[in-house]
Amino acid sequence: MKRMKLTTAGRGVIFLVVLAILAGAGLFGYNFYKNNFADDKPAGVGGQTDTPQSSTTTPSAGQTNTDDPVINLSLDEWVGWKPIIDANQGLTTQPGSIFDQMGIKVNINIINDATASSNALITGELNAAGYTTNRTAFLSGKFQEAGLDVVMPVFTNYSSGGDGIIAKTGINTVNDLLGKKIGVPRFSEAQTLLVWFVNKSDLSDSDKQSIIDNLILFEDASETGEAFYAGQLDVAATWQPYLSYATDNANAHILFSTSASKSLIMDGIVFRSDFAQANPDVVTAFIDGIFQANEMYTTEFDYIREVMPMFAGVSDEDIAAQCGDAELMGYAENKEVLDSTAPSVYADMCDIWASLGETVNRKASMTLFDSQYLTPLADKYSSATTNSESAELTEEQKQEIVDYEALLTKSMTVEFVADTAQFKNPDEAYAIMDEFVTIANTLDGAIIQVEGNINARNYTDSGQALSAERAKAVAKYFIACGIDPNRLITVGNGNTKMLVDPGASDAYLNRRTDVFFKIIEE
Repeated sequence: MKRMKLTTAGRGVIFLVVLAILAGAGLFGYNFYKNNFADDKPAGVGGQTDTPQSSTTTPSAGQTNTDDPVINLSLDEWVGWKPIIDANQGLTTQPGSIFDQMGIKVNINIINDATASSNALITGELNAAGYTTNRTAFLSGKFQEAGLDVVMPVFTNYSSGGDGIIAKTGINTVNDLLGKKIGVPRFSEAQTLLVWFVNKSDLSDSDKQSIIDNLILFEDASETGEAFYAGQLDVAATWQPYLSYATDNANAHILFSTSASKSLIMDGIVFRSDFAQANPDVVTAFIDGIFQANEMYTTEFDYIREVMPMFAGVSDEDIAAQCGDAELMGYAENKEVLDSTAPSVYADMCDIWASLGETVNRKASMTLFDSQYLTPLADKYSSATTNSESAELTEEQKQEIVDYEALLTKSMTVEFVADTAQFKNPDEAYAIMDEFVTIANTLDGAIIQVEGNINARNYTDSGQALSAERAKAVAKYFIACGIDPNRLITVGNGNTKMLVDPGASDAYLNRRTDVFFKIIEE
């Protein structure tokens, strides 16, 4: 899938996290774009469809037009925006369309350049734009500097296998990334994905920094993917269709994809706060229309084919297949994400961009994700539930998972009371495990393997039983925090995985629980 590019001016395998816890119709301003952004377009952008499409009524610079509350919206070419296109029946609201029936008008502008869309949002040429949480974090500093407040009241979809990391055969762990040629599209969701992946590992700070400092930056995902398959890279963070090519390549595999994580890359609509506050009913109707159009996701393909050049000439069957790269979000999913998940992911993304030298506005998370525009829809969608299904694992499947190689490791220590399965310092243990729960919720496609350990010179059945109880104690806490019990596997190691001599001063390190977070790519 094509995702929006930021210009310089705009600034199956196993994934395992080991945690030792002890743990507008016409043209929107072709002339506007030509006059305001064409000079900002760097070399290499020419392959993108950067010319905005559609028409708008232009308000005064720096403010949005609230007298005639038309939603002037920019979207890039991404299948996850399809419900908006379908609800509008094109770039402008058509008679009889869902948005028309909701009594609202939406002018859609196809802009694949985030510099152009964010500049237009700041000046008031646009009052809404489609961004990921990753992209919103990147732009937050720019918006703050311009004095622009924004709100993200709705998400349309999770990336579900549409983004990921591909690697040469033999690169199976995070440690294998050291010294390798790793390419990423600069200032992109894929870049944050790779950096998040490295930062959550148990590598030393110097090794992490070495990997990040030596990333090879490309202008877009296509250049990154093509360089990988040309043999110029060992690893590439990119998106579809370059991930799927790895399944047919004997020398490549998918190291990680967003099929194992709903929240790492989520697509939503950012509104100027002044517009949203002046037109709350319009925003709510817009959200309602998106939810209604979700039913058309895999049945109607003419509108997106007409609107987005990347889908022109693509068959219904192929578009439907690409729809699998984005999992739609309805009322229930939005309520959950806006109230809990999104602020946490946004904070992670801000940390990543800041570590890469970008200016971000972390405090924006206090007001950015606002579910008040969902509230009027509560009764209408009161029976809606989240799409959270997990297949029951057989004991045989669980045993197979136990033996999988760790791709990414991260370790923390929480001490148990000697000869018991009780945390020596419960508050400390809970704080450490809470950090793990956050990662677990982000990597929601993972199986969590909990291994208990003891400090003893000799292996005994009673010692093995105690280690199993310690594993169950940690698992119990995870379940209490809302983690699906079916995601949990407990193992008692006895004294087979001690870290130090049982008589050493730091022998308490042996009295721990190791937590493995395992993700399997189909």
